[in-house]
Amino acid sequence: MKVRVYLLSLIFLFISLSVGHAQEFGKIRALQQRAAHVIKQKNDFIAKVLTSYAIPYERNAQDVIVRINTNGQWQDVTSIEIVPVLIEVSEKHQKVAAHELFFFTADGILDLFSDLAIH
Repeated sequence: MKVRVYLLSLIFLFISLSVGHAQEFGKIRALQQRAAHVIKQKNDFIAKVLTSYAIPYERNAQDVIVRINTNGQWQDVTSIEIVPVLIEVSEKHQKVAAHELFFFTADGILDLFSDLAIH
């Protein structure tokens, strides 16, 4: 009798661990999909801003902006920062009115201002 209870307890434990693992895998997969969507939005927004300024650019296989052409020269982009510009809409609330984009290259920083929306 004790052996049966022990075996049933082990089986129940194994099944509950498997179900928990599957649920965690589903959460991780959903987070990975959301991250991929946000990264795509960011890369598309950066390209949209550069296009609005008529600045030629190149993307890599992952759609990341890796080079920009300024003053007739191609510059490798080492990093890009997007900083939201906030405005007060009420005493306690702010909203994003625009973005300032900083393109870091070996020759310096290209600073662009854009009121385009991120989609």
